[in-house]
Amino acid sequence: MAKYRPIQTRIWKDPDFENYSSGMKLIFLYLCTNELTTESGIYSVSTKTISKETSIPEATVKKLLSNGFKNVQYDFNNNCVFIKNFLKYNGGGSPELIRRSIRKNYEEFYTPLWNEFIDKYPNYSNSLETVGKPLENCSIDIDIELENRNNIKGGYKGGKQDKEKEEKIKYADFVFMKQEEYQKLLDKHGPENTSAFVEKLNNYKGSKGKTYKSDYLAILDWVVNAVMGKKEKVETGPKYKKI
Repeated sequence: MAKYRPIQTRIWKDPDFENYSSGMKLIFLYLCTNELTTESGIYSVSTKTISKETSIPEATVKKLLSNGFKNVQYDFNNNCVFIKNFLKYNGGGSPELIRRSIRKNYEEFYTPLWNEFIDKYPNYSNSLETVGKPLENCSIDIDIELENRNNIKGGYKGGKQDKEKEEKIKYADFVFMKQEEYQKLLDKHGPENTSAFVEKLNNYKGSKGKTYKSDYLAILDWVVNAVMGKKEKVETGPKYKKI
């Protein structure tokens, strides 16, 4: 595998990239530059590996790969990804050597993503054949998986409440937030303080049996002040009255 992958500087002005959240930008850059990348843009990488190396929860990685990226497709059945424009921007060198590399990738990774590659790059697809049935829409499967997990934990209740819960990610045993809500806390307070907020709320909800319609708003309402106030007292030490 290549040890060096260039990134076009104009990516930061790309309209699609500009609309990505910070988490999506990190995942996209990781997919284009990690050590598993190939000349074809098709390679095998698990959502668990992506989560581990980007520090983004696996549930978020799965959700984003299922429907969040315009030029990325992920085959959940075979744990393979296709970066559609990878060959376009990384295809320098001998065309014959590139064809050999692509043929090697084709033989190594079995995935319907090759059908998409053949359509996009006919000049490099003379010796390639379509692979099995078309790629399935896996976003539906992920929604079903999340629904099943909710049914096992607390029984099916249906309606708007369950739909909102499916959109949230579990950050602790009793703390659930949307990815963009968690990202706002990270952007404003940093990872260390955000972890402290989650831990504080998790301990409180677990010990008191308390529930909130929005854990994010609960953190803004009182957890931030509770945690940051305690830190300030520790850092400055106790204040004594003059005698």
